[in-house]
Amino acid sequence: MSKRTLISRKGFMEYEIELKLLTNEQAGEIIETKLLSQLNASVTQETQILTNHYFDTPDRTLRHHDIGLRIRGNNLKYEQTLKTAGKSIGGLHQRPEYNVQLDESKEQNISVPKLRLFPLSAWPKTIDVEELQAKIETLFTTHFKRQIYLLTFPGGDIVELVWDLGEVTSGNKSVPICEIELELKKGSTEALFKIAKCIVSLLPTTIGIDSKAALGYKLCDGLPVKKCEQYQQNLPKTETEVEKFVSFLTLRLQDFQMLSAEIRRHYSVELAANINQVLIALVDDLDVFSHHFPCPPVNIIHVKLKTLVDDWALVMQQNDKNSIYNLLVKAQTTQLQLDLVQCLVEQPWSSNL
Repeated sequence: MSKRTLISRKGFMEYEIELKLLTNEQAGEIIETKLLSQLNASVTQETQILTNHYFDTPDRTLRHHDIGLRIRGNNLKYEQTLKTAGKSIGGLHQRPEYNVQLDESKEQNISVPKLRLFPLSAWPKTIDVEELQAKIETLFTTHFKRQIYLLTFPGGDIVELVWDLGEVTSGNKSVPICEIELELKKGSTEALFKIAKCIVSLLPTTIGIDSKAALGYKLCDGLPVKKCEQYQQNLPKTETEVEKFVSFLTLRLQDFQMLSAEIRRHYSVELAANINQVLIALVDDLDVFSHHFPCPPVNIIHVKLKTLVDDWALVMQQNDKNSIYNLLVKAQTTQLQLDLVQCLVEQPWSSNL
């Protein structure tokens, strides 16, 4: 993805580019009293009370294809949405999204999605849409209050900031929703990172790698934690090799974020040690990369990562889950991840190739 990325729209398909930050219940007040005044942007505000029903088959056909299917209700208005597989770079999510407004007066069912309302091209060829229609059922729901701030900047960038507070529910189980989402509506991804870094300076945050649908599946199915993969290091030598190395670093970062999310839920010495190994590997990888392709932003990230490795070693010695949690939500830790994601997306070293 280039530094100047525009969102394209065709019919009711949108290409969604968003960044999610997990935070605490004070976020709404901080946004209103501190954040908005620091942004040089005109603001349009709206409040919604949203209820969403998520659907899949008993054998999780959609989940296996990384597809999300929901019906959203807001003030007696309903919309069915299909989110298909996209890509993620350290929490910056990019995926196609298809939306269809539903109208009860036209006898459209607002309880079960009608899959043929989506274009046939939206579905993978491995899915039989008619067979899927016969099998889908409600798995879980989300209920939350959404504060929307549409930010329009003088240079033309438009970003939608939303603050969601509520819960995901499946049967008698539930988990809280307490998150900020930044979605690029028009312009440069740089605008997303600028706002995100401002938020991180005001609130304890971590980068959210799970969608609300992913949270629901974990709640519903009790999915096991994904194991960290071991990657064989291949030194970059050409521009093509550099792209492979970027993918490699992205996987390393995702491992760190996945393990960080898990250790906040269930602390263990083993998880802390795994995070330490991933951080050391990231430092070593960036050392090799910067040697072959010198780049000031990468060098700065490299130095900050080495500091985080030292800090992590200290909290591991303390063997205290509160110290672990505090380091993970520390502004410098989240800022470092945002810097690395931005670097992987914008690739400032490419001008030297």
